[in-house]
Amino acid sequence: MIISESTPEKALGTFSKAAPYLAKISQKELLTKPGSTKQTYHISLDIRGSGIRYKPGDSIGVLPQNDPILVQHLLNALKASGDEIIIDSRSGKEFSVRNFLTYKANLARLTSSFLKIVFEHEKLHENKNKLSHLLQKENKEQLMQYLTGHDPLDVLKEYHNTQLPLQDICAQFGPLLPRFYSISSSQSAHPEEVHLTVALFTFSHSGEQRFGVASHFLTQLAQESTTHIPIYVQPSHSFFLPEDPDASIIMVGPGTGVAPFRAFMQERLSQKAPGKNWLFFGERNRESDYFYSEYFDELSACKNLRLDLAFSRDQAEKIYVQHRMLEQSKDLWQWLQEGAYFFICGDAQRMAKDVDHALLQIAQKEGGLSEEEAKAYLKSLRVEKRYRADVY
Repeated sequence: MIISESTPEKALGTFSKAAPYLAKISQKELLTKPGSTKQTYHISLDIRGSGIRYKPGDSIGVLPQNDPILVQHLLNALKASGDEIIIDSRSGKEFSVRNFLTYKANLARLTSSFLKIVFEHEKLHENKNKLSHLLQKENKEQLMQYLTGHDPLDVLKEYHNTQLPLQDICAQFGPLLPRFYSISSSQSAHPEEVHLTVALFTFSHSGEQRFGVASHFLTQLAQESTTHIPIYVQPSHSFFLPEDPDASIIMVGPGTGVAPFRAFMQERLSQKAPGKNWLFFGERNRESDYFYSEYFDELSACKNLRLDLAFSRDQAEKIYVQHRMLEQSKDLWQWLQEGAYFFICGDAQRMAKDVDHALLQIAQKEGGLSEEEAKAYLKSLRVEKRYRADVY
């Protein structure tokens, strides 16, 4: 790892993207069981002696590293050993090409400036014409389609006869940005650890299996007690427990969206908060995809948590969290009328919209509101900060 130890020189707890804390994994556990169609892990990071403070609802920024296999493919395509030295145009620091591609470069995003460098050094007339055509102003739409469907490695393979200056081509890679994960632990319960719930993201590109950069780093590359994981806390300014411990909370968190709600429950139990708690959790199959099942089932059995589960593929008809909400519409409306806070975490594109639509239906059915009145009611929940979302 090229990031130097930062703990001794820094004031405890004052870590950032520029100066992260180098944590190590103390535990890595596969949450999904045999038969699951995905791999989701529980990751415990050791932060003993760091002075790091976090609260439920906060996220951890992780500075990942790229897949070494992908890096090697790029080095091969660049006809480079990896030991060559280049200067990072953003920091002005020297790196070997291998380290730069591993720790600093976004290897997935292709830009027009990358293509222009290839065009400038292309010798074959046919290839030069192809690139010239793409880069013409009138072909902007075609260029955008090409950039969306290809990555830098695709281009280097396609124009493999071109000898590119390493300094110039490395300057065209975008920066490798931190990835953020909702913290799934309460520091009251785990003072020297921070827990993450990480789904390994996989996809196919050009006939090869590729991985999400950070999820692959955390779940596959990083070794327990050995690999440095550069992290820092990203505080949440809108997604946190109500100050009043008597307040009731409704939590909707399918998949890894359940992470902050595990932290919420640990915090409320440590505080002995008397407020009621209700969780809607959903995944594909109960047998293989019920994350933290023992913990949530125990809370439910002890009456510390009302629990509604939706496993979409355990029956012929797909059942999701919004369907469970509609089944419990009367009680859910009653909780909201009594002042409960509503939390949602997870997918913004579909799930969050479906949950909002279910809330509108509940307001109309149980509250006797018109569609416009229901929309105004949801807006009022947001204004009152009783509707709190962490969606992505």
